[in-house]
Amino acid sequence: MSCKKIFLITLSPKTHRTSEENLGIEYLKSSLEEKGYYVEIIDAWLNHLEVDSVYHKLMLDRHNILFIGLSSYMSNTKPTIELISKLKKNAEEIPIVCGGFGPTFYPKEYLDNGADYVIRGEGEVAICELAKKIESQEEPIGVCNVSYRKNNALIHNNMSELIANLDVFPFPSRDNLDVVLKNKATVNMVSSRGCSGNCEFCSVISFFRLSNGKVWRTRSIKNIVDELEFLQKRGVTHVKMVDDSFIDGIRDDNWCEEFAQEIEKRQIKIKLRGQIRADKVTEGVLSNLKRAGFFSFACGIENGSITALSRMNKKATLKDNENALDLFKKYDYLVQMGFILFDRDTTIQELEDNYRFLKKYDFAVTKGIFSEMYSAEGTPLNSRLKKEHKLTQGDFLSYNNKYVINDCKAGIVYEALKIWHRSHSEIYDMTIDPLTAPKAISQKDSEAFYYYAMQLKMEDLKLFRKVLDLSYYNIKEIIPFVLQEMESKQYFYHEISSEVKKVYQKSGLDYVANKNPFI
Repeated sequence: MSCKKIFLITLSPKTHRTSEENLGIEYLKSSLEEKGYYVEIIDAWLNHLEVDSVYHKLMLDRHNILFIGLSSYMSNTKPTIELISKLKKNAEEIPIVCGGFGPTFYPKEYLDNGADYVIRGEGEVAICELAKKIESQEEPIGVCNVSYRKNNALIHNNMSELIANLDVFPFPSRDNLDVVLKNKATVNMVSSRGCSGNCEFCSVISFFRLSNGKVWRTRSIKNIVDELEFLQKRGVTHVKMVDDSFIDGIRDDNWCEEFAQEIEKRQIKIKLRGQIRADKVTEGVLSNLKRAGFFSFACGIENGSITALSRMNKKATLKDNENALDLFKKYDYLVQMGFILFDRDTTIQELEDNYRFLKKYDFAVTKGIFSEMYSAEGTPLNSRLKKEHKLTQGDFLSYNNKYVINDCKAGIVYEALKIWHRSHSEIYDMTIDPLTAPKAISQKDSEAFYYYAMQLKMEDLKLFRKVLDLSYYNIKEIIPFVLQEMESKQYFYHEISSEVKKVYQKSGLDYVANKNPFI
């Protein structure tokens, strides 16, 4: 076995979210270490490192590196390409391997920009097999999921079968858990992979369907609770389950009851937050998961209009959405409602439907009044719009392809609400971040953040109503009206910002993030 070191790196994204640990590279490290490799993780996001700092650290070890693995996705593509460029200019001999959503959907572009290998899809098995080939200086012939160039020809090896039994993977390495705990930041965990849905805007489905096998797979209850027990012993009090759909496949009321019983038997007291589809919400699920420690869910409601939900190819109906939100309220869950207000075919009537829906379920946390459907690479939506020649711009550095809203009035409302939200998106994101990425803070401080989030949301809904009213008789006045409202509400947002910062100070949190790059 080589005595050289493998570096696994994730670079800081440009995002409005606060830092979270990267489970992907932690799973890869554990898999490589099982095979005897020496691996070091550099999580630049958690440790607030710029590209230059990461580059200089690598250059200090340049003669002792087997290869460098880079985890790349939508928000950190540009710094990833920047680091590759620096390395290829001054340390060309070091092989560079890229993986994640970005390289999976754009293998050619990453190879064109200096990567030596791309791993598409899940990487635990592929990276171990590729490490052997790099160590022996062999071409990775037959290594599934790998793309590379040979004599300028682009080679895509076959995709492997998805591993059905997730218990075979070792737990993630948790190299930066001490940093996470010190910052009271989110501790992430995954108990399943994939989703059985088929939403038009989701790239998760396409990511897993590149391979054969079940697109949703689960760890056993024992395996999941073993990791929770390990985390509790390390001092973890809050965990975010980052499963794309915590309740899917074989998981039903009975599974949730067994899960809760195992949690209770081991006296685990961790507070849990997860993601769930509206059509999977039942009384049995929520009551049992409450026993297990769940206090919060993100739920992809997405829309309050029947016609819009149909276009999105959502399995959940409007009735499912309403039932889910009613049950969340009944069982006293903090719920973040995933919502997509605009897509290419949005109409004024659908906006009216959504105003009424948002007003009715005003207790749910949202990321602001403005939201749009992204046409990201790999999504069914993007594939359809490409075929129809409806995309107006986009590249792999941003992943988000643009399109035009067909309905003229809806398009003006879109512009107006986007301008409105852009003016105070920073305070909105700062206020809801401790709720959507739960931090290890007191219940009282969480309630304070929720109170101010609701104040912001109520102001949004007032503005939304007035803009809709104007759309019926004086559409030309919508943008000037919104600009005037923005001016008149400056003091309100200043006061909210001041109060939210006080809660941050009281709870010992820091908000280190950028302005939302997608607004």
